Amino acid sequence: MTSVRSKAPVAPAASARHLRRRTALWAYAAFGWLASSFVWHLWMGVDYRSAMGGQDSVPVWGFLAYDGLITAMSAVGAALSLATVRPWGRRLPPWAVAVPLWFGAVLLVVRGVPGLVEDLTMVTGLTPYGLLGLAERPADLSSGEFWTGMAINAYFFVGAVVLLPPAVLHGRSLRAAGRAGGPAVQEKSAA
Repeated sequence: MTSVRSKAPVAPAASARHLRRRTALWAYAAFGWLASSFVWHLWMGVDYRSAMGGQDSVPVWGFLAYDGLITAMSAVGAALSLATVRPWGRRLPPWAVAVPLWFGAVLLVVRGVPGLVEDLTMVTGLTPYGLLGLAERPADLSSGEFWTGMAINAYFFVGAVVLLPPAVLHGRSLRAAGRAGGPAVQEKSAA
């Protein structure tokens, strides 16, 4: 005869510790990705001529403005990723952390997922002319340009993967701590 074990309810303290550890893991992963994005885009701004390649259709000021925006967004995102797990982050209004994290996560999903899916379907031969079939010729899988583009799309996909969990877990950890909204409030002692 087999016995059926019922799962014992998880103690609230153990559950809160597990949530904090998961949040910290993803927050530091997001920080690492965003810090590397910051350095990458900072360098692209410094060495803009080689970063632009032969793109004559985009003026230098347009490229630098776009790159500066991405550099600033990466720096803010890195700081806010840390704010989800560091004590100083509790002093920030929850919306001031959550809204930019969600915005960045959605941007990375929109940028990273379709590009990588298209690259993978072209590699497998399912859509040699791209997902929409609008390419003039099939993808040249032997070119370095294709694989560079795939690496960049994979990089943005990884960004989406590491930024979504801190956005989700930040709200859960606030609810677990009893702070779903508003600035930090100090509780008075009963003693």
